[in-house]
Amino acid sequence: MLDDRMLEIRGLTLDIHGARPLRAIDLVLQKGKSLGVVGESGSGKSLTALSIMGLLPTGALAQGQ
Repeated sequence: MLDDRMLEIRGLTLDIHGARPLRAIDLVLQKGKSLGVVGESGSGKSLTALSIMGLLPTGALAQGQ
Protein backbone atom coordinates (compact mmCIF):
# COMPACT_ATOMS: atom_id res chain seq x y z
CA MET A 1 0.00 0.00 0.00
CA LEU A 2 1.30 3.45 -0.89
CA ASP A 3 1.83 6.01 1.83
CA ASP A 4 -0.98 8.56 1.56
CA ARG A 5 0.48 11.15 3.96
CA MET A 6 1.13 14.57 2.46
CA LEU A 7 2.37 16.12 5.71
CA GLU A 8 3.31 14.52 9.00
CA ILE A 9 4.52 16.39 12.07
CA ARG A 10 5.70 14.59 15.18
CA GLY A 11 6.65 16.26 18.43
CA LEU A 12 6.74 19.86 17.20
CA THR A 13 8.00 21.98 20.08
CA LEU A 14 8.75 25.68 19.78
CA ASP A 15 10.85 27.87 22.07
CA ILE A 16 10.86 31.66 21.69
CA HIS A 17 13.03 33.72 24.03
CA GLY A 18 12.57 31.31 26.95
CA ALA A 19 8.84 30.72 26.41
CA ARG A 20 7.48 27.44 25.03
CA PRO A 21 4.22 28.21 23.18
CA LEU A 22 4.10 24.80 21.41
CA ARG A 23 4.68 21.46 23.12
CA ALA A 24 4.77 18.09 21.36
CA ILE A 25 2.31 18.84 18.51
CA ASP A 26 1.46 15.88 16.26
CA LEU A 27 -0.43 16.33 12.96
CA VAL A 28 -1.03 14.13 9.92
CA LEU A 29 -2.52 15.46 6.69
CA GLN A 30 -3.60 12.80 4.21
CA LYS A 31 -3.43 13.39 0.46
CA GLY A 32 -6.77 14.64 -0.88
CA LYS A 33 -8.07 15.49 2.62
CA SER A 34 -8.53 18.70 4.58
CA LEU A 35 -7.30 19.34 8.10
CA GLY A 36 -8.75 22.02 10.34
CA VAL A 37 -6.88 23.37 13.33
CA VAL A 38 -9.11 25.11 15.85
CA GLY A 39 -8.50 26.63 19.25
CA GLU A 40 -8.90 29.75 21.26
CA SER A 41 -6.90 32.90 20.66
CA GLY A 42 -3.28 32.45 21.65
CA SER A 43 -3.36 28.64 21.54
CA GLY A 44 -0.60 28.34 18.91
CA LYS A 45 -2.44 27.87 15.62
CA SER A 46 -0.51 30.58 13.77
CA LEU A 47 2.84 29.55 15.26
CA THR A 48 2.17 25.98 14.16
CA ALA A 49 1.50 27.15 10.59
CA LEU A 50 4.56 29.44 10.59
CA SER A 51 6.70 26.53 11.83
CA ILE A 52 5.49 24.31 8.99
CA MET A 53 6.31 27.03 6.43
CA GLY A 54 9.68 27.86 7.98
CA LEU A 55 8.67 31.46 8.67
CA LEU A 56 9.28 31.67 12.41
CA PRO A 57 10.23 34.95 14.07
CA THR A 58 13.85 35.72 14.94
CA GLY A 59 14.99 33.87 18.05
CA ALA A 60 12.54 30.99 17.64
CA LEU A 61 13.78 27.39 17.83
CA ALA A 62 11.58 24.61 16.48
CA GLN A 63 12.23 20.95 17.31
CA GLY A 64 10.57 17.75 16.17
CA GLN A 65 10.18 15.77 12.98
